[in-house]
Amino acid sequence: MAEQTNGVVQRVAQAMAQLGVQPLPRNYELFYEAFSGGPSGLSRDLAALGAAPSQKALDAIGLRRKLPGHMGQALGQAQQAAIEAIQTMTTAISGESRPKGEAFDALDSFLERLDADPVMSMSDFAQDARALRQTLTQLRKREKRLTETLETTVAALGDAQGRIVADQRATLRDGLTGLPNGAALSMKIAALFDEAAVRSEPAALVLVIVERLKILAERHGPETGEKAVKKCAAIFRKSVKKSDVVARVGYDAFAFLLNDVSEQNAQAIATRIRDAVQSLQIRLANREFTTEALSLSAGIATTATVNGPQDLMHHAEMALTVVRADGRQGILRCTPMMCAQIAGLQRA
Repeated sequence: MAEQTNGVVQRVAQAMAQLGVQPLPRNYELFYEAFSGGPSGLSRDLAALGAAPSQKALDAIGLRRKLPGHMGQALGQAQQAAIEAIQTMTTAISGESRPKGEAFDALDSFLERLDADPVMSMSDFAQDARALRQTLTQLRKREKRLTETLETTVAALGDAQGRIVADQRATLRDGLTGLPNGAALSMKIAALFDEAAVRSEPAALVLVIVERLKILAERHGPETGEKAVKKCAAIFRKSVKKSDVVARVGYDAFAFLLNDVSEQNAQAIATRIRDAVQSLQIRLANREFTTEALSLSAGIATTATVNGPQDLMHHAEMALTVVRADGRQGILRCTPMMCAQIAGLQRA
């Protein structure tokens, strides 16, 4: 699994260098998705850009595919729009404070003169009143402009806030299945270890690979692969409690964060999920009576045998790697003995 990932990473780096694509994290993500069997049509979209594609064109593809890195970029733009709207509002209010103060000063001066000289001549009274009226007229105009500016700015701020909320959600969701993605899973695992309940109510992380899913997409087209991914996602949602988390963490990789389960229960759940996937038949396009079957391998780690979020993820990954070694399949729980061996290898 690691060798396969490294091979894809090398191909990504070579392709980006040949095309003159900037080595930005979101660009690596975009090309990695294309080379590892990501959303259908993604490779075609990138190829259509030709050599030296503009960053704007690359970002447009990433946003359309709702890739986390590009959604994060969009989130930053929405936040910048909100900041600019607030700055516009602050400047507008600040710009009107001085004229308003001057108008009040003029009114105070006029009233003071009346108090000091109640029998002020009509010409003096009329001149001062006329000047005060002009000041108040200008103030009303400025207040009207300020109100219009504030209304426009508030609308822009509301729009930016809506974009921020939508982009935040998108950065934590897989674009194809709507499931939480790897970033969301990491947040859930971190939160799990922040809760005191983790000591009395152990949880388990189950990492799975849907076997033959990539082969299915390669042989019968990305649309068939995406259909299979969605069918698997639907099965996975129904296989766990509402309080559990199901995330898509790779093209054919998923993760289950199971709350309040023992090691034996976690393995039983993984077995049930595997059986459900094996019973799934994927119908092929233009082949009415031909179907393809899938399988599943899983690596399991529990909070009872680890010291933190990184350990939980690492132990589940190690169990999955071991069970799939030499092309095998199956379900493997990272036992305390196995965890100790892993810890020994890490210290070596």
